[in-house]
Order: sequence, then C-alpha cells, then structure tokens
Amino acid sequence: MKIIGRIERTGGEIRVVLHEWKSQIYCDLRLWYLKDSEYHPTTKGLRFNAELLPEFIQALEEAERMIETGERIGDTKEVEEHENIRD
Repeated sequence: MKIIGRIERTGGEIRVVLHEWKSQIYCDLRLWYLKDSEYHPTTKGLRFNAELLPEFIQALEEAERMIETGERIGDTKEVEEHENIRD
C-alpha cells in the first residue's frame, strides 16, 4: 500500500492510495477518521482498477473545467435523463 495523497477535512481526511492485489494495481479513494490518535478507514470510498485512472482523471478535469467556466451543472433529473440517452 502506498499513500499518494491526503486531503484534510473535518474529523478526518480523504486518502488516495495505491494497492497491489493478485498482480493488479488498484486506486483507492477513501474517507479515513481519527480515533485515539490513529487514522482508520471507513466504508465510504471507492476502489477501482488503476487501468481506469486515465478515464477518472479525464472526468475530473471536465468537472473542474465546468466549475471554472461557470457552466450550468443541472439537477439530478437531467443527469438521469442523460444516462437514459446513453443506454
């Protein structure tokens, strides 16, 4: 396990971690909480095959671009409609 990054937040931190398991590399984005001066992982997080990392980065860069340009984000209903169109 290799901790790549830590993002501080109230009551804990979000960690970006790389794991290797059965010759596969996984990226883990997970909320950790502080208890008795030690950090512990929660079940709140996402683990995915590191091969998907470029797609995650591309999606996050698009989200960042939308925020920076003030692009209208929409609501949940619009997201659901968009997902139905792709299927």
